[in-house]
Amino acid sequence: MMYGVLFIVILLAYLLLIQNKKNQARYARQYIEDETAPLSAKQKQLIRDSWQRVLPVKEKAAELFYGRLFELDPGVKPLFKGKLDFQGDKLMMTLNVVVNSLDDLDAVEAMLQAMGKRHVIYGVEATHYETVGAALLWVLQQTLGEYFTEEVEDAWVTAYGVIATTMKEAAYSA
Repeated sequence: MMYGVLFIVILLAYLLLIQNKKNQARYARQYIEDETAPLSAKQKQLIRDSWQRVLPVKEKAAELFYGRLFELDPGVKPLFKGKLDFQGDKLMMTLNVVVNSLDDLDAVEAMLQAMGKRHVIYGVEATHYETVGAALLWVLQQTLGEYFTEEVEDAWVTAYGVIATTMKEAAYSA
């Protein structure tokens, strides 16, 4: 009996792992395909509205983000020095600045480029951006619940594509 329960638990854990890998690949593929797509006015509003729902729980969202990031790619954990709550504050502050600049992304382009260049110094590789995107979308899904519709997801995928592309181009261009 006990072995049967153990087998079922292991099987469920394996199935969840496979599902997580599929979702990570789907999210990464989505943002790469849409990385240069401009944000529509409706997408900007969906991002703003959804972000307002995240802000009250931003500390928890940041905690979930890093937990998910390290789950998806344990190899990135050594890249983080210091306290994660401080890193989480910086992440949320940066996202807030970007969300508040959606109507003029050129205003934050220099900031994103500088961040991209700094991340190279920390050891961030271009492939890490896919994992970060998957972790971010997962956190939004967890935080927003039923409000995380396909339209909201598409808007965030497009926005993250713009952010990641700007950072990577600055970091890895010759």
